[in-house]
Parts: sequence; C-alpha cells; structure tokens
Amino acid sequence: MRVVVTGASGLVGGQVATALLARGHEVRGLVRRGSAPAGVTAVRGDLGRRPSLQAAFAEADTVVHCAAIYSYDVDAAELERVQVGGTRAVLEAAATVGVRRVVVTSSAVTCGSSEWPEAVDETGRPGPEFTPAYFRTKQQQEDLAFELGDQLGLEVVAACPTVVLGGPDRRLVPSNAVLARYLLDPTRSTYPGGCNVVAAPDVGLGHALLAESGTPGLRYLLGGRNLTWRDLHAVVSDLAGIPGPFLEASPQQVRATATAAGWWSRLTGSPALVSEDEARTVGRYYWYHHDRAAALGYAPRDATETVALALSWLLASSHLPRWVREGLRPTAAVYATRPLVPRSLTPPADEGATGGAPKRVKTPRPVIPPAR
Repeated sequence: MRVVVTGASGLVGGQVATALLARGHEVRGLVRRGSAPAGVTAVRGDLGRRPSLQAAFAEADTVVHCAAIYSYDVDAAELERVQVGGTRAVLEAAATVGVRRVVVTSSAVTCGSSEWPEAVDETGRPGPEFTPAYFRTKQQQEDLAFELGDQLGLEVVAACPTVVLGGPDRRLVPSNAVLARYLLDPTRSTYPGGCNVVAAPDVGLGHALLAESGTPGLRYLLGGRNLTWRDLHAVVSDLAGIPGPFLEASPQQVRATATAAGWWSRLTGSPALVSEDEARTVGRYYWYHHDRAAALGYAPRDATETVALALSWLLASSHLPRWVREGLRPTAAVYATRPLVPRSLTPPADEGATGGAPKRVKTPRPVIPPAR
C-alpha cells in the first residue's frame, strides 16, 4: 500500500510513518519543515497550499492525516484554521487525486470524560463539562471528516489517541509535559481525577492497523492503561528514583497555580508548563476502553513500560534542566527501554590518510545518572 502521512516530523506522525514502513508499506511523509523518519521519503507541503497536497498525494492509496496543533495556549481561531480547515483541505485534495482512504488523527477527548472513575468507549460524547478550545476543535475536525468523507466518496476512519507519552519530538507537547511538571515540582503534588496513558510507538501501530483494516465511518480509541493521577505520579516516582507523590492539590488549587504560571510566563517570556484551560480539566476521569481497536490486533504495552519509555526519552532530551536530571536515579527499567545504536569503531577514510593519527573523539557525558 502506498501511504502519505501528514505531519510526519511530529510526535504521532513520525511514529505512524515508522510503523507503516515496518509493516512493508511504501511511505511518504509530508513535512512543512524538519525531516521525516529514517527510511521515509520526505515531501514538502503545507495544509494551506492545496497544490502541494495534491502533488504529495498523487498515486497514493491512503492518507494518514496527523498534522495538527496540539496545544492549550493557541488562539481558538488558529486551532480551528489548522484542525478544521486543514482537514478539509486534506480530504478535498485526497479525493481530487483518487485516494481511497483517509485516516484522521482525532483525540480521545471527542469521546467525553466521566465525573467518576469509569471508562467510556467510542459511543461517548462530551457532556456539559468544560471543554478547552483544543477539545472543541478536535470534535469539529472529526465531525467534518466524516461528513465530508461521505460527500466525496472517501473511506474515512478516525484514530482517537489518549495521552501519548514518549518521543522523539522537537517540542514538549502537553502529554509529555505531564511528566515534566511532576519532575520539576519540588512538592511532588498530585491531584484528583485520572487519565489513560499510551506509548507513542503503540499509537503509531494503531494508526497502521486502521489504515489497513479499520472500518470506514468508525472511530477507534487508541489507549493503554487507565490510571488516577496519583497512581501515574507514583509510577513516575518509582521509575525515576524519587519520593512521592505527597500532597493532593484540589482542582481549585491547580487552577490557581496555572493562573500564576501564566502570569509568570507573560512577565518573563518563558513558556508555561500548564495552561488555565488544561487546569480546568483536573478532577475528571479521561478513562477509555480500546476494545474496538483490539479486535484489529491492537495490543498496547503496560503502563509501567509506557512511562519508562517516555522517561528514557525525556531524560535524554533538552526538555528537562540539568539540575532536575542530576537529582534523579532512574531504575534499570528505564535504561532497558533505550535502544542500542551500533556505531562503527573504524575511523573515517580521511582520518590517517596523510599518515597522521586519527583524531580523538570526545565522549559526551551521559545525561542520565547511573542506575541504583
């Protein structure tokens, strides 16, 4: 199958492209800037330029549309322009060049949430609870995709990931910021409610399964384990080798902290790790069932391995300051998730070509403290 993945330089798009390639498909990655994953042919394009989309989608069987804005801080009009307007452009371009199927990356939040610790499935919808602009535009995106797909004769399938943890990614998206906030918090506070966490590679594989055999007109939750915030923070503490969690902040206290963080961000020009909109979701349970995707062969890893994989990437990234990394004592489980990358011990051909000694290569210091 010939597949084009939009947003292939992003967290989810990169994992989707990699998973499709591993399953033997011919994959092109549409990128506005940056690069596609190794082995994936990169093509330049922009959701705002229809000709570039048509050129990228030419001769493709399937398009997986992952390009989006994942943020709680962006203006609602900009979110709608990219999530909704971009999806319209992708579907219309795909229909114009004869693409058969489009998998649209939506979000689990379109299935709603619960006031109590109970999980919902794909039949759920948001209720009267507060919904951030990001949530609303993902719902609008999903509704448009199915409606427009029917009009254009496209097979549209919606992928609804939960809280996606791990990397690689150039920026700290809100899902990974959940871990960073806890590691940066000297009080190791937690809060009521809960979420469903899933590893980024599992979400990539889930999209590949939907591209291959998802039923048109349906949405599929791609999640992992349902956890309270306290349980999630306890897993992070255990794996990072730090005490906690200790205090449980009320939803009102979390919102006050977010307001203060926003004020400080505007004063200093530094990014805030939590927004007021995101803070207003605290106290609810974003718990989900993924039985529909499981029927296609979707089988996510457990929560401990998911968090270990995410910590392994996060601790080796630039998203945590050095003083935080030096205060952690990651367990062997975190190290076990890091892939071993082979490197040739033979010096490059130009080294020593004139009879001189090979250059010494300075070995970088490890960014993760030794295991206990």
